[in-house]
Amino acid sequence: MQLDSGQTHTVNLKQIHVAHPVDASPPRPSRRPPRLIALDGFLPLSCGWKIRLGLNYEVKHYKRDPKTLLGPKELYDVHPLGKSPVAVVTDNGETITLAESGAIVEFLIERYGGDKLAIPPTSSSMQDRADYLYWLHYAEGSAMLPSMLAMVFGRLPAQAPWFIRPILQGVSTGALDKMIIPRLKAQYGWIDKNLEGKDFFVGGKLTGADVMMSFVAEILDTAPIDSASYPNITRWHAAMLDRPAYKAALEKGGENNMRRFVQK
Repeated sequence: MQLDSGQTHTVNLKQIHVAHPVDASPPRPSRRPPRLIALDGFLPLSCGWKIRLGLNYEVKHYKRDPKTLLGPKELYDVHPLGKSPVAVVTDNGETITLAESGAIVEFLIERYGGDKLAIPPTSSSMQDRADYLYWLHYAEGSAMLPSMLAMVFGRLPAQAPWFIRPILQGVSTGALDKMIIPRLKAQYGWIDKNLEGKDFFVGGKLTGADVMMSFVAEILDTAPIDSASYPNITRWHAAMLDRPAYKAALEKGGENNMRRFVQK
């Protein structure tokens, strides 16, 4: 450092301390553990992977009606549509209630994960970013419709009065054979092809796409098609089940029981 006198002096920066008033820093914003609202027997594990972000979170279960398998009236106090999952997050003094698994996963990753579990918009690969968004939303978009239809038509005859069950059985079988099962096979064939030779859906690492697609793989086990025909999905899903974060989510929130929704 050179002074006005022209003389040069060496200053040890480690010895310089800047005093700050004790009360100068703002109060620390309030943050509560995110709360996941779910129905019993069906924990959306995609949301349970919050553990992978290092978040402490709570799980609150509501009981289903044993006949309709629908949620109770109390669930409508959480969200107007009475659906699950729902995440309640309090941060910086603000509380939000967010439904839809995909929206929950994307919100938590963006807010708390940084580049964990994500292919960010700043990625050097536009293809990886596009694939990440595709699989993240495909899970509850194109992949989900035929799966939900299979569940509905599979249960329909048993839910009807006995005297019209034979008629509905014929309608159900026709819809499954001619419309739903071919679409299921097309969807799972597409997924299986994209997992060939890969451990993850995109970017060579675990991302929110794998988190969301894990539920699609859960459904395959109960779908009216042969899961053995999709070895890449089976291999990938087995690896997901073996991950510590997945096991921790099971321990914290309970297991999925998809078989109660279908009749194969």
